[in-house]
Amino acid sequence: MDSIVRLVARYLRDNPLASDTAEGIAHWWLPAGTTNGEALQQALSHLIALGAVDAVNASDGKVRYRRATGGAEIDALLDGVLTEKAGSDGNHSIH
Repeated sequence: MDSIVRLVARYLRDNPLASDTAEGIAHWWLPAGTTNGEALQQALSHLIALGAVDAVNASDGKVRYRRATGGAEIDALLDGVLTEKAGSDGNHSIH
């Protein structure tokens, strides 16, 4: 999951106005074959828990994911995700 978290964080750092469904993220934001739906959902849930990503229920009933508002604070959070290493147990954690 760590690599997917970093790929999504990198995309949002480079494209701060991006917003898409999980299916769109898998298709457009990530290299082909990078993830399955469950791993991507776990990565998005992790980024939401960190406060870096918002999940928005759109009028069409689909959930769209986007970078959380917060300017420099969110930049720093995403930069931290990009520079940290996975813990010894393979879980992603912010220091």
